[in-house]
Amino acid sequence: MSAEQKLGEILLRLKALNRIDRDRVLETLRKSGRRQKFGQAARAMGLVTEEQILAALAVQMNLFPGIQGMTLEQILEYLQTAEVS
Repeated sequence: MSAEQKLGEILLRLKALNRIDRDRVLETLRKSGRRQKFGQAARAMGLVTEEQILAALAVQMNLFPGIQGMTLEQILEYLQTAEVS
């Protein structure tokens, strides 16, 4: 996965969203006419948690080695136990 991958696709791969819900968020964004980020809209719709969005952003930014092959649970565990420098 590259940094160019969209957050909705990452959330889909991590199984935080299903395709129907992803499409609902995209449709809501299209209809709203406001400039809103995918994660903000999905959270406002109650489809994802802030933690799931943060994990997806970590994947999008390739925050640490091996993240691309990790599950949502593994990413959240890593982020919770990582030492802060």
